[in-house]
Amino acid sequence: MSSELTGFPSLQPALICKVHHLLSRSPLSNPPSRLGDVSTGPQFIHFVGHPLPQLSAGGTIKSVPGFKPEIDSDVVFGGDWLYFDPDKSRARVNFKGIAKTKEGVPFSFYYSGIVTVNEDIAKIFSYSPDAKTIPFGNSTTIHTFETGTPELKELENSHWMGNGRFVLGENGLTVESRVSKVIPSTAMD
Repeated sequence: MSSELTGFPSLQPALICKVHHLLSRSPLSNPPSRLGDVSTGPQFIHFVGHPLPQLSAGGTIKSVPGFKPEIDSDVVFGGDWLYFDPDKSRARVNFKGIAKTKEGVPFSFYYSGIVTVNEDIAKIFSYSPDAKTIPFGNSTTIHTFETGTPELKELENSHWMGNGRFVLGENGLTVESRVSKVIPSTAMD
C-alpha cells in the first residue's frame, strides 16, 4: 500500500442521537423565529428550544450495542440555529443542547453540520403538506460534548462525526444523527 494511503483515521459506530423539534405541519404551531437574511449573507432561522411543558423529552442519545461508555440519555434542552446559504443550496446547522443520563447525570452536546438542500428537504422547511421523511445522505455533522463526570469523559476527549437524516412524524420533525467516534490510525509508513 502506498504511504500516501496510510495513516488515515477510521470511524467506530457509537451513538444514535435523536432531537425532536416541535414543528407541526402548520407554520402557525410552534413556528421558528425567522430572522431573515443577516449581514453575513445567509437566511437565519432559530427553531424552538426545549424544554416545553407539552414535551417530556426533547429526544435521546443512546450508544449502539457494545459501545463504551454506554449512554442512555434524554435531551432535556436544546436549540437549533439554522442558516441557509444565499442560493438556498445548503443549510448550516448549529445545535446546542443538554442531555441527562437515566441516572440523572447532565452533559452538554453540540453539533454543527452542512445539509445539501434538495426538493424533499425544502418541503420540510416550507411546511409542505406532502413533506416526508428524508433518508441519510444529505447531512454530515461534527459533534462535541462537555461533561464533568469521569465516567463520561471519553465523550469530551474524543472526536465525533455524524451522518444525519430528517424523520417527519405525527408530532413533528426528528433530526437523527448516527454518530461515530474517530479512531486514529496506528499504521506506519
